[in-house]
Amino acid sequence: MKCKIFAVILTLSGTAFFVPQFVGGQDVSQNTLSAAEKAAGWKLLFDGKSLAGWKKFRRQDPPGPCWVIEDGALKRENGHKRGECGDIVTKDEYGSFEFLFDWRIAPNGNSGVKYLVVEDRPSSWEKVSMEKEIESLKKQKQLNEQRIAGVKLENYMYSPIGFEFQLLDDALNADARVGGSHKTGALYDLIAPSQSPARPAGEWNQSRILVKGKHIEHWINGAKVVEFERGSEPLKNAVAQSKFRDFEGFGTATKGRIDLQDHNSEVWFRNMKIRVLP
Repeated sequence: MKCKIFAVILTLSGTAFFVPQFVGGQDVSQNTLSAAEKAAGWKLLFDGKSLAGWKKFRRQDPPGPCWVIEDGALKRENGHKRGECGDIVTKDEYGSFEFLFDWRIAPNGNSGVKYLVVEDRPSSWEKVSMEKEIESLKKQKQLNEQRIAGVKLENYMYSPIGFEFQLLDDALNADARVGGSHKTGALYDLIAPSQSPARPAGEWNQSRILVKGKHIEHWINGAKVVEFERGSEPLKNAVAQSKFRDFEGFGTATKGRIDLQDHNSEVWFRNMKIRVLP
């Protein structure tokens, strides 16, 4: 028995969220744009078939072998070493924008969506990253001299750094116990989410990142969880107490790429769409 197509629009702060449509139980709305969305200026960042709009950070190479398309979703699959793949970024840069995406995380998973990520950044960032990694390794109970010796400056040239919308299995992943700023929806290591509307690991969620000038918001499943102003004193104070405190100029970029993080966990993305704002 076939069902009629129903489209429901929910408006949050002037933004239309298009609820998936079904025909005979089949979801027909994934990775597509409605006529209304097209008229509003939305563009797909992933069509469910190719990775044409994505590349490796600071390279023109296509995404590595761990990024695969599975049932219309972009998946970071297991079975690959982290160094084989790495994060992927959009080929285009964005300043003020609205970005919608569906995601789900595997049990115990850890990932994130970074934004305003720049490839032309201070060279000191690689040195800071290397020093922090060595410091972290030295704090481990079983000191691994071989791992420390393998930490090289060039390893960090291709590690994106920027604001991050944290994606995590809050119930199982140990990172959630670090504090609120490491939980799902957080501005990673800077601002904890005001609430926790994310569904359990393995289930799909819809999220939104709004960047309008200096104003930024994080949303999960129709609820706003983070709101802040770039360059504000509260944000400066948060950066000064975070792992980003030694990164010269962190958080000051006004335009950059969107990044999907490779954190050696399985994570899926779909319905990634963006519109540029004035």
